[in-house]
Amino acid sequence: MSAPVKYAPPGDRGARFDHWVVLVAFWVTLALVCVAAVFVALVRETDTTITKCTVQERCPGPPPVLPAAGLRRWTSRAHGVSLEYPVRVFALEEQSQDTLRLRVKTSRPSGVEVSALVQLQSARDGGPQVALDDQQETLSTSILGLTADQNPQTIIPQPRIGNIFGVGGSYRGTVDTPQGPSDPAIVLLAAAGNGRTTAVVSYVITGTNDSNEISLLRRYLSPILTSFTWKA
Repeated sequence: MSAPVKYAPPGDRGARFDHWVVLVAFWVTLALVCVAAVFVALVRETDTTITKCTVQERCPGPPPVLPAAGLRRWTSRAHGVSLEYPVRVFALEEQSQDTLRLRVKTSRPSGVEVSALVQLQSARDGGPQVALDDQQETLSTSILGLTADQNPQTIIPQPRIGNIFGVGGSYRGTVDTPQGPSDPAIVLLAAAGNGRTTAVVSYVITGTNDSNEISLLRRYLSPILTSFTWKA
C-alpha cells in the first residue's frame, strides 16, 4: 500500500518562494538603511573639542550674538574716525564729534544694565595710557573699588580698537548709590591711538556677577570695536 501524497495546489510552491524573496529583500533593505543612518550620523558628528587658550594669547573671541542687519554708522569728522553699532541692540543716548554714548536695550528682570561710551580726544591731550587712567579715575567716583579683574573667566587679553592694539582690560567694583554700595559692576576699558586721535571705550555692566551672562553681554561690543576705522 503506497503512502499518501500531500496535495499541493498548482502555483503554491512558486507563491511561497516569492513570499520568502520579498521578506529577504525587506530585511536586507532595512539593514542597509540602518547602516547608512549610522554612517551619516558619524560623519556629521560635530567636534566637541574645546580649544583652550591663556590670557596672554590673543585668542579670537566667540562670535557675537547679534541681528544680521540694522547697523548705524557714527562718524566724527573732527577726529577722522567712524564705527558701526546695531540699532536693535543699542539705544542712542548721546552723540557729538567727541562722544558716543549707548545703552543696551534689552530689559532684564534681574536689573542688569549695560552701557557703552566712546570718547575721542586729540593725541596732543594725552596718549592711550593717560586717557585710560583718566577714564578709570572718572568711573571710580561712581564705582567703588574699581580694580583689575582677577576672575580667569572674565579677564580679557590685550584690547584692540579697530586695527590698533591698545591698553586696558577688565575691571571690577561696586556701584555707589546714595543708599550705599549696591550692585556689582564689571567694566571693560580700552584705549588706543594713531598719533592723531586717542580713543577710549568704556563698557559697563552692572547688576550681575554671572560669568556666562557677562561674556554674552560683552559680545554686543564686538561690532563696535571691529568696525572702528582710523583715518591715516
